Amino acid sequence: MKALVLKSPRNLAVMDVPKPRIGPGQMLVKVLKCGICGSDVRYYHGDNPWAKHTLGRDVPNPPNMVLGHEFLGVVAEVGDPADAPWIGKRVAVNSFLSCGRCSLCREYRENLCPDTRHVGHGQGWGAMDFYPGAMAEYCPAFSDYVFELPPWVTDDHATLLDPLIVAIHAAEVAGLKPLDRMAVLGAGPIGLLIGQVARVGGASWTCITDIGDDNIAVARQVGFDDAVRVPEDDNRALIDLVMAKTAGEGVHAVFDTVGSAESVAAALTILRKGGTLVLMAAREEEIRIPAHLLSAERAIKTSSNSRYADFPKAVEMVSRNMLNLEPLITHRFPLTQGLAAFDVAANKAASGAIKVVLDCQA
Repeated sequence: MKALVLKSPRNLAVMDVPKPRIGPGQMLVKVLKCGICGSDVRYYHGDNPWAKHTLGRDVPNPPNMVLGHEFLGVVAEVGDPADAPWIGKRVAVNSFLSCGRCSLCREYRENLCPDTRHVGHGQGWGAMDFYPGAMAEYCPAFSDYVFELPPWVTDDHATLLDPLIVAIHAAEVAGLKPLDRMAVLGAGPIGLLIGQVARVGGASWTCITDIGDDNIAVARQVGFDDAVRVPEDDNRALIDLVMAKTAGEGVHAVFDTVGSAESVAAALTILRKGGTLVLMAAREEEIRIPAHLLSAERAIKTSSNSRYADFPKAVEMVSRNMLNLEPLITHRFPLTQGLAAFDVAANKAASGAIKVVLDCQA
């Protein structure tokens, strides 16, 4: 089968590789579409975002990773005879399986499990010739975490279920409540989805910033109350807007998808007393901030991955058309043009890309 393989950092190729073999508890999915995630781009550059955000340390990536975890497809084979009725069903896939035995799993914090097997991330599989991912014609899936899709959910929209579960979990980490005010720094797919999840949950005011005009235009399209273009690492316009809109109180929650020292300082500046800043990314090894910005019970948290329960919530939101997803998908490529697709995804300032989707059967 054809697959997009990261052989080593910055060495990406469309290759013929063996079709994955599945065992008990697994299904083989004929992949229809797969989105390119920001983490895929980071793997391309030699980073390991899963390890940094889950384990809190650098872990080298294995060679020959088939990338991709934002996918849907049709069940082609099953590892258990009892799952035979699933063959031919169009499904979305939650792409990770935790160990189920560690203290974190037993506390229902499976998103933090250090022994996770993760499609497209090269983690937890042991030694393999090619590590499974969904930027391929076929991909293994964990049987307990496939979800049949209703016919009115488009293939393209289903590729956004994985970033949507990240957004749902982040909103939970922040403790968002109805009528809360919130702000997002960075109008990429995750930031744009966090704002929409907040609106579904009853947020009274949503604001987002970005350095790109295209991203700001999409933010307005999907329903943010205010979307502000800011120069890189200059957040004065954001601070002025938030304080004007909130009578100087600030917002209940800020979600920082940028991860710079400047963005963290700005986020804390606009955070009301008792509010929560959720860090979605870390761009720098060390961030220093004035201690007074943490006064009045302001809290900083991180959000890592998602929990099993988030995926059916995401499917329900999309099935009920509660979100505006179409504007987020800006570019489409066949799998055979995967290198060109990555070039677009990795150079968003020039390309205007938000979400790039691969057709894995073309």
